[in-house]
Amino acid sequence: MLIVQVGDFGTDGDAHYRIHAPARFMGLIDGVVCVDVHFHHHLLPMLAEKADVLVLQFFSDWDLIPLLSMRKKLSKITIFEANDFFFDLQPWNPIARSWQDREIQELYIQLLRLSDGVQTSTAYLAEQWSKMGSCNVEVFPNQLVHLQPLPNIVERPFTVGWAGSPGHFADLYHVAPYLQNWLDAHPDAHLAIMTNELAQEFFHLDPARFHFKPFGSIESYLDFLGSIDVGIAPLLPTTYNKGRSDVKFLEYASCGVAGIYQNLEPYRNIVKDGETGLFFSSPEELIRQLDRLYQDTKLRLHIRDQAYDFASKQRRMEDHIGDRVEWYKTLDKKNSVSEGVDDQIVIALEGAGEKQAGYFQLRAGVVEKQFLEASAKTSANEQLASLKNLTQQQPAYSFGWLKLGECLNGLRQPGDAIKTLEKALELIPYSSKAKIEIARSYFLLEDRDKAVALLKQVCLSETSFLPAWKYLLRLLAIQKAGDGIGWCKKADAGFPRCYSLSLIGLDNYSPEEKPVALLEILNRVGSTFSIMEHPYARDVLSRAVFAIVALPLQDKSAVIALLQKAHAVFPESTRIVAELGKLLYATGKGVEAQKYFDFACSQKLASDLCQQEYPAKEIPYLWQFSQFIRQVLAQ
Repeated sequence: MLIVQVGDFGTDGDAHYRIHAPARFMGLIDGVVCVDVHFHHHLLPMLAEKADVLVLQFFSDWDLIPLLSMRKKLSKITIFEANDFFFDLQPWNPIARSWQDREIQELYIQLLRLSDGVQTSTAYLAEQWSKMGSCNVEVFPNQLVHLQPLPNIVERPFTVGWAGSPGHFADLYHVAPYLQNWLDAHPDAHLAIMTNELAQEFFHLDPARFHFKPFGSIESYLDFLGSIDVGIAPLLPTTYNKGRSDVKFLEYASCGVAGIYQNLEPYRNIVKDGETGLFFSSPEELIRQLDRLYQDTKLRLHIRDQAYDFASKQRRMEDHIGDRVEWYKTLDKKNSVSEGVDDQIVIALEGAGEKQAGYFQLRAGVVEKQFLEASAKTSANEQLASLKNLTQQQPAYSFGWLKLGECLNGLRQPGDAIKTLEKALELIPYSSKAKIEIARSYFLLEDRDKAVALLKQVCLSETSFLPAWKYLLRLLAIQKAGDGIGWCKKADAGFPRCYSLSLIGLDNYSPEEKPVALLEILNRVGSTFSIMEHPYARDVLSRAVFAIVALPLQDKSAVIALLQKAHAVFPESTRIVAELGKLLYATGKGVEAQKYFDFACSQKLASDLCQQEYPAKEIPYLWQFSQFIRQVLAQ
C-alpha cells in the first residue's frame, strides 16, 4: 500500500502530530510505504496519481479537483485531514485571515465532496465535518510520539509556563493580568512562555524572571516543557476552541509537567481533576489552583506522576497507528489497494529525501525553492528571466512551466504564454489551471470566442472546477453572449449553494432582469441556509445585502428577516451582526439595533488584541465595526 500525504508541512504542531509522526509509524507496518511530500515537489504529480491513499492537509491548489476526479474514476482513496474547523474562526483571531479567503473556503468545500473520507482528532470536529456533508468521518486522537523517562526533580525556582500559536493569544491575554498579579505577589516564582514575540507585551516582569522562547521545532518545544514545573492551558469558550484536541495534556504529561486546564471539552474527557491535572473555570480559579501547586509540592508531584503514568499506558502512537491503516482499507470498496509498491516509485523515492524504513519525507528541495524564489520576485521582468532560465535547466518540472505561463500573460505576451502552458499540459494533462491560463491568453489576444470555448470545455469536463465557471460567467457578460443566462442557470444547478458564483453571474442579466435575479438569490439563501453555507454566510450575505440596498426597494424587512435568521444560525458572525445593526439603525429601529451594537462592544478584548497586532490597513472587520458603533453611540 502506497500512502501519500500532501501539504506545506512544518516541523511542529499539527504537522508533527497529524502528519509526520503517524506517517513514520505507518511506514513500519509490513507492506506499507508512506510518503510526506511538499505540494511543490517535482515528484508530486506522479505520486498523487499512483498513491493507493492520498491524504490532503490544508493544501490549496485548484488542480486538486481534476486530480481527485481522476482518482475517483480509478477507485483510488482520497482522505481530507482536518484538525480544525476553520470555517468557525472568530474574525479577530490572527489566523482567521488566511482561512476567511473565500476562494480557499470554496476550494475546500469541493475537496470535501470529492474525498472518500475525513480524518480528524476529536468527536466535536467529526460532528462539524459531518454537517459539511462528509459521509465518512473518522476520529484519530493525537497520540504521544516522544516519551522520555520521567525527569528527575530539579532544584530551580518555581516556574509556570505556557506555549501556543498566535491563534491562542486571546486565551492567554484573558488570564494574563491575573497571572501578572500572582507573579508580583510571589517574587521567587518565574514565568516561561514560548510563542510569537508579541505575547511578551502581555507581561511586565524582571527579565531574570521572564523566560521567553520563540516558536521553533518540536524538539525545542520539548526542551521548553522540560524547563517548567506547572503548565497552564487557558481556553476561551469559543466554538473554535471546542474543536481543540487534548494534545496539551499529553505534552505536559509526557514531560513531567503538572497541568492546570480550562474546564472545557478538550480536557473534560481526559483529565481527572486532582489526579492527572487541575481544572479551572475562571481566571480567579486558575490563580487559586496555581497557588495550590506552588504551596503543595507533594500534590504537584502526584499530579505529574499520575498524568505521566496514564499517558504512557494509554496514548502512545505505536499502539494506535494500525487503526488508521485499517480504516483506509475499509474505504476501499473495490479492493483497488495494491499489495506492494510500484518499482518505478521505489526507484524515484530513493535519494529524493529523508528515508526511515517504509517512510519518506520529500520537502521542497533546491529546484523547488529556486522556482518559488523566482515566482516571488517583485519585478515582473526579473521574474520572467529567472523562470525562463530555470525551465530550461529543469524542463520536467511542470510547476515551472505553469508559473512561466502566468508570468508571460502578466507581461502581455499571450502567444509565448500559450506555447509555455502547452508544455505544462504535456507534463500534467489534467491541469485545469493551465487550461484556464490558456483561455486567459486567448482573451489577451482578443480571441474571446476561443477563450469562451475552452472555458466551456473545462466546465463540462470538470464540473467541480469553480474558477472556470467564474471566469466563464464574467467573459459571457463582457461579450453580452446570448447564452449567458443559460450558463448562469447551469452554474446555479451545479453549485446550488455557492452564492458568490450566483452574484458573479448577475452581470449577464439586463438592468431590468437584475433586481429579480438578485431577489431570487436572496430567497434561495433564505430557504437553504444551514451549516452547508458556512463558508459563504459571512461574506456573500453581506455582499448581497449591499447590492439589494442599492436597488429601488422600499421595504427592507425581508432583508432584515434574512439576516436575523443568519444571526440565529451563526451568532458569532460579526459581519452578520454588523449588517443587521446598521440596517436596523438606518431604518429607524435604533432600540432593536442597540442589542447588536452591544454584542459587538462586548468583544472589547478581541478588539484590543486586534488594535495591538495589526497595522491600520489590515485591521480586521470586528475592530472596524466596533469603531463605527462607538461613533453611533456617541451621537
